[in-house]
Amino acid sequence: MSDLQEIANSRRIPLDDLDFDLLSYTTHYKGTIDEEWQSLDGDDLLAKTTESEIRSAIFLIRQEYQLRFRPFKPHPYLDLRFSIASDKYKTKVVAIIDPTSTIPLKKGIQEWIKNTIINKQLRHGLLIGLYDQNLDKEINRFLLKIQKEGAIKTPYRLPIGEFFPAITPTNDSIILHFKQNKESKSFIDGVEPGELILEYLFPKHGRNGRGCDGSYIEVPDPTIRYASYIVIDEETIYTEEDSDSIRFFAKVSGFVERKKGAFTISQELKLDTANFKKTGSIETGIDKNISLKVKRNIASEDSIGVGVNIDVQKLDVSGTVGGNAKIQACEVNIGAQTHRDSQINVTEIATIHLHRGNLKAKEANIVILETGKVEADIVRVNKMVGGEIIAREVHIDVLYSNARINALESITIGLIEGEGNNLIINPHAIESYHEKIAVLESEIKEKTSRLQVESKEFISRQIAFKDKNARIKQIQQRVIAAQQNGADVMKADMVRLQQYKAEAESLKTSHEHLKTSEEYLNTLTQDLSKLYEADLHASVTHNGTYNGKTRIIFIDPKTHQEYGITPQGKVTTIRLRQEGDEKKILLES
Repeated sequence: MSDLQEIANSRRIPLDDLDFDLLSYTTHYKGTIDEEWQSLDGDDLLAKTTESEIRSAIFLIRQEYQLRFRPFKPHPYLDLRFSIASDKYKTKVVAIIDPTSTIPLKKGIQEWIKNTIINKQLRHGLLIGLYDQNLDKEINRFLLKIQKEGAIKTPYRLPIGEFFPAITPTNDSIILHFKQNKESKSFIDGVEPGELILEYLFPKHGRNGRGCDGSYIEVPDPTIRYASYIVIDEETIYTEEDSDSIRFFAKVSGFVERKKGAFTISQELKLDTANFKKTGSIETGIDKNISLKVKRNIASEDSIGVGVNIDVQKLDVSGTVGGNAKIQACEVNIGAQTHRDSQINVTEIATIHLHRGNLKAKEANIVILETGKVEADIVRVNKMVGGEIIAREVHIDVLYSNARINALESITIGLIEGEGNNLIINPHAIESYHEKIAVLESEIKEKTSRLQVESKEFISRQIAFKDKNARIKQIQQRVIAAQQNGADVMKADMVRLQQYKAEAESLKTSHEHLKTSEEYLNTLTQDLSKLYEADLHASVTHNGTYNGKTRIIFIDPKTHQEYGITPQGKVTTIRLRQEGDEKKILLES
């Protein structure tokens, strides 16, 4: 461009009025071992040197051009309006062609476009010939598009080529996998044995580059920040390494934490309190071996705050569980009380001092049950003041007033000191029993219906089979006679006999299947009958004296009929007994 400007100035004409034709060009380079500049024969630089050398700071490259300068004259056919665009370091170059261009599909158009692009490359100070080997193919693709679709309507990006783009370095980094892809916003994150918890990505060096203008592009070394900061507890974490990273896996179930700067898998978390201000919810899942201990026990503060969710394997709370708190665990111990709006689900044993909330557990041990609700397999309560229990087996030391107890097998009470209590043997109140009944009833209904259909079909087939007996006997006689006389047996007769035999076997199989189905249906019916007798095997036991203000009710699981009594005086055990077609309450002292 400086030559163009100098000629324009010497001739006192505007720069835009001056143009040139490229007559020839020569590429010169100077490599690591070259004392003098070397001339390149052709455009394949890699035939004389290597990519590594071209990317090095030592390598030098330049081009010399023989040009013929002339006044600018528009091309008689081609009006290619375009600009040259490149990346920051000029390693990739494209021509952006404007839709207002005039591009005739004439002989020689490809060469005209190529020469126009090369001239603009030179005006931009770019090398030519070394990186634009695909330029002819790209021009052909562009012309084919015009031939198929007509003139372009939007700017078209025509790739010219790329030299040696720099490859940026990758700094080292740490990926905390145990914190990723977690839907909950838990205070800690639970992990399982074999789970990928951390990953250290090694730094990777980049590569220096070379721009399309011949300039050297230097790339800095990667930044190393974390290599010396990852320390692990080898008892709980193991590693795997390859060329890209070091991966850290959990050996045991628990949660990830740092102790004295080292990553470890811990299984017990101790907190003063769990609330939204300090911890938020703690949801690691009961499948991970994590125990949570909440130590603070202050009457004016909740140990488990309002609305907090806890989901761990074991939970030990010294204080109170607040309103709308939700707890999920295998084992729970609560040293103070539960709010009436709290929800606690325990797969194994729950031990609570004062319960006012909602509890579901396999086994519940409660010191004081006050207006709360408990659903479990076995429930043991020292003192019950109101509230509701639904369980297979219930044990209460002292029962006060206004309680409702639903049991499947037994209710045992040491002493009743209040009134308005309802002690109910109601098998359907127990979810597991109700589900068994529902499943059996549904299966019996479905099996009965299917058996009726199959039996009807079998009878129809059996009648049709018997109707064929006379004809089959005639065929059998013909076959025997033919065999005795040495004559050929008719093929049709043999086919009918074979079909008859196959049908007989099929009927036999169907009969056996029906018999098996009937036996299975009988077994289901017997199982259902045993479940329907649950009320006859249940009992209510009271070791004290009834005051005439406690209602005892047995509910027939089949008919839902209620049998009730309000006992007075010394009655140790109350049962329901079958007498003929009736059921009656039996009192035992």
